[in-house]
Amino acid sequence: LSHSGEALVRAHRSGAAAAVTKTIGETAAQNPVAHIAKVRHGLINGERWSDEPPEYWSEHGIPIAVDGGATVIASMAIAPQRLGRWARAVVDAGAAALEVCSYCASEMVPMVSAAARAVEVPILAKVSANWPNVQEIASECLSAGAAGITATDSVGPALRFDIARREPVLGSGVGWLTGGAIFPISLRVVADVARATGCPIVGTGGVSGADESIEMLMAGAHAVGICSHAMLGGLQVFSKLARGLSRRLDALGYAGVSEVIGAGLSGLSLALESPPIAPAGESASVASFFSWTAERCTDCGVCRRVCAYEARRAPQEIDGDRCRLCGLCASACPTGALSMVQRRPGCPIDEDEGGKRR
Repeated sequence: LSHSGEALVRAHRSGAAAAVTKTIGETAAQNPVAHIAKVRHGLINGERWSDEPPEYWSEHGIPIAVDGGATVIASMAIAPQRLGRWARAVVDAGAAALEVCSYCASEMVPMVSAAARAVEVPILAKVSANWPNVQEIASECLSAGAAGITATDSVGPALRFDIARREPVLGSGVGWLTGGAIFPISLRVVADVARATGCPIVGTGGVSGADESIEMLMAGAHAVGICSHAMLGGLQVFSKLARGLSRRLDALGYAGVSEVIGAGLSGLSLALESPPIAPAGESASVASFFSWTAERCTDCGVCRRVCAYEARRAPQEIDGDRCRLCGLCASACPTGALSMVQRRPGCPIDEDEGGKRR
């Protein structure tokens, strides 16, 4: 969606607050055929950065985008010893910020350092869930001059086969997974980085609607990035998401985005440090852990079907001797009629009967 200057302008005009270039490499990438495929809940791709050379971006692509009104973040994957030259070139062309990225964690800090020496615009370091020490790398990038973190990159390598052709769906064989399938992983990385650093974060990876955007903000993101969802749903998703986000924030009782940023982190810390344990021998108290709203219930049977312990007798009835308080019945309820109620001491957010924040 950001392969050219004109594409960046289209994203801007569709409601994106900023547009990130396709990652600029030292040379134009030669991509395999095919190199993007739709998979369940996302995409798998074998792309090798931008298929335009860096000269295109500094001389044409970024100036076209800026002239069209776009705020441009130039994404770059160039070796540290040559990154400074091209960082200066894209900033001179009008890029408002840089994002440096690499699939190799050891390259990130030298790349950030090289960019920070070359330019004065904000630098984002894009980190990957593939790195076991992502918090450490993020902290080191900030110390090296990054103004914030983009979390996270695609996940992989990943593989899918075309069973009729008996071949991989990608010409590259394996590729990188994006879209809704990786959202829980991306969310965890955002929260990890936020808890470790408290720095500004662009949360990206699997966001497909207002609720996921709110989760990203609750995890500590200050902005939300979208690519796969717009590739599959069209550029209109940007304005649609912005409208939906406003409605959801209002329904949840938030005055604005700033109130949501990091709102879930204290509850996460509490859960990680002292997770609630199902009460032993207190079957009578089980019912109090669930809330059922008759007006929302369609008696579809999902809650009964997914209960592996055969404890859910009806949407409003449970066998306390069988129930293990796993919560699957509530999370699987398609209408939200069934919910799991937790009143954990120290949790900063509670809900009233209408589901509003208080």
